[in-house]
Amino acid sequence: MNEIPLVFGSDRHLVGTLTLPSTPAPRPVAFLLINAGVIHRIGPHRVNVKLARHLASLGHATLRFDLSGQGDSRNPQSVADFTQQAVSDLRAAMDHLARTVDVHRFAIAGICSGADNGWAAALADPRVAGLCLIDGYQYPTPKTRWVRLRRRLRGPILSAIGPWIGRRLRRLVDRPAAAGAPAETPNGRPFPAREAYARDMQTLVDRDVRMLLLFTGSLLPLYNYQEQFNEAFAGHAFVGKVDAQYCPDLDHTVTPLGAQQELLRRVGDWAGTL
Repeated sequence: MNEIPLVFGSDRHLVGTLTLPSTPAPRPVAFLLINAGVIHRIGPHRVNVKLARHLASLGHATLRFDLSGQGDSRNPQSVADFTQQAVSDLRAAMDHLARTVDVHRFAIAGICSGADNGWAAALADPRVAGLCLIDGYQYPTPKTRWVRLRRRLRGPILSAIGPWIGRRLRRLVDRPAAAGAPAETPNGRPFPAREAYARDMQTLVDRDVRMLLLFTGSLLPLYNYQEQFNEAFAGHAFVGKVDAQYCPDLDHTVTPLGAQQELLRRVGDWAGTL
């Protein structure tokens, strides 16, 4: 394994670290790891560093880098809006690795806003063959709301009247959201409308982009059971072709060492399918 600092991009404004495997995989895919929110390219609790080295041990070149204006990367002379600039930066990373490492298939892994930026880049660039989205867009079902309420009603004071309250509240929450209505936007993070997301997901699946969607235990109000993705999009052709996993033992910033090891295992197993 070898690690190389890089400066690249249209204005040589992007800074990253390339981790090269000692022995490339038979069908190599280069991984791109990007910022989660405003966290430096090392990722929360250095999880990007650990993930890059794990993927390199499996034969995959991995570039962890800061998007424009974050971490060690500067803004280019001409700056687009946040999402457009992130897509441009990811495409610049793919261009650089195609020239220097001779890899032409890519997978993007990101947490939260990093997942959103990876999603946008995959829609824009056909070289993206895989997406690992950790706490990406979430779409609740009636059961999601009921699971949340049921957990809140487990306390000893409400245990006696819980079933009665549950029946009353179920009538309020067992109503599907309108298909074209804007999705919930926790903390100001915009989600695509459900049907727009479904159309884009079908586009990517039809292009044979392999998906790993990991939803952590930090998402209790919006994602809280294993079958939620399939039930949220029941009837769509892509259901069954997307690997969506509910991971209650992981937290949003992958804090405990055990959670980090679990994440590396899940992503590493999935990388072997690309």
